[in-house]
Amino acid sequence: MNRLFRCLVVAGTVLAGLGMSAAHAQSISISGAVLKPGEYQWHEGARLRDAAVAGQVRADAWPLGAALLRQSAIEPQQRLKAGVLFDLRINKMYAQAENDPQLRELIERLEAFVEPLPVTGRVKAELNPFQLLVKSKNNLLEAGDKLLYPTRPNSVKVMGAVASDCELSFDAGLSIKDYLRECPTHPAADRNYLYIIQPDGAAERIGMAHWNQQQGHIAVGGILYVPLNPRDISPDTADLNDDIANFLATQYQLGGRYAE
Repeated sequence: MNRLFRCLVVAGTVLAGLGMSAAHAQSISISGAVLKPGEYQWHEGARLRDAAVAGQVRADAWPLGAALLRQSAIEPQQRLKAGVLFDLRINKMYAQAENDPQLRELIERLEAFVEPLPVTGRVKAELNPFQLLVKSKNNLLEAGDKLLYPTRPNSVKVMGAVASDCELSFDAGLSIKDYLRECPTHPAADRNYLYIIQPDGAAERIGMAHWNQQQGHIAVGGILYVPLNPRDISPDTADLNDDIANFLATQYQLGGRYAE
């Protein structure tokens, strides 16, 4: 694998038609675990592999956690975050009305966590330079796109309706339930479902109870989001768990280590 990666780096000296540029509006940028970070001139027809080759992705990069940040995704993600915060505030009032201090504490903790998170514009994309040799995966770039390549982390995060957020050492031999046993749930947790957020930004809800159990796996750098029990929260916020999971999927910085 490293020999193939070195071959790609050598090929990257061609820069695939992308040139260094200071024109922000018509440029793309690549940073993190790359040999030639910086801004490159965007041109119509440029594709993801052009950027990966231009930036010369390093052999120690972790493509599974790489992030494509796109300007066109900012506005819908701003609405998503605003909706999450609005629903959390509704539930804070609901917990107060229901005289449920444990629920209120959890909601306040989630609100304090979500509020400072950035709206990243991250969109799900294949960013492994080898996979980008497949034409169907090598999507077009948009002007203003940013590509970030991290190095591989060594942990998995568990958050949501838990006693406190946990960062646990990754072990390929552990099951999802093994990780959950290491991070006690909150009384308001939904024990029937779990959200798995993979480091590439994919989010999936799976069944965890005996009656709906589904197989699932978590990759290193991923997040396990334990949802709130719908019976414990305001009936006016039915989409809260889905929205939190989808917003967490945009937060690439919660996974891998991004070099400057």
